[in-house]
Amino acid sequence: MSWFFWLIILFFAAMVFDYVTGTLAARKCGEWSSTKAREGLYHKLGIAGALILALLIDIVVGLAADTVIRLPFEFRGLFSPLCAVWYIVTEFGSVTENLNRLGAKLPAFLTRGLAILKGSIEERDVEAGGRDESTRKEKEQSQRMDKDQQ
Repeated sequence: MSWFFWLIILFFAAMVFDYVTGTLAARKCGEWSSTKAREGLYHKLGIAGALILALLIDIVVGLAADTVIRLPFEFRGLFSPLCAVWYIVTEFGSVTENLNRLGAKLPAFLTRGLAILKGSIEERDVEAGGRDESTRKEKEQSQRMDKDQQ
């Protein structure tokens, strides 16, 4: 098993963990609804689709690197590992919010560390010209979560 296989396993585990803790938090707060649960599942499917797209892009770039571009090194992927890590960090951030709603007191270093890690990933995205509205909203949500922990 390669490191990427374990990264994908971690990605799906983080998604399941987020969905379970989100469901429990919604039930505890009396906010659970089948419509919201279904929307959450659709969102998770969209995330999985984005990761599959990144993997397909890596495959195409790898084929082009071997046959057309002829790079002096073996291209083993770039977009799919970066996307997987970004989504894992995002899911972990969501899990911390859910755990807070469940009443768990999380150490500040954990939530700050996730916020810093996500922020550094997003800064790289901005440098590459890829910032969009959803990234801005997620960063604001992460900052609110950090304030709640303090």
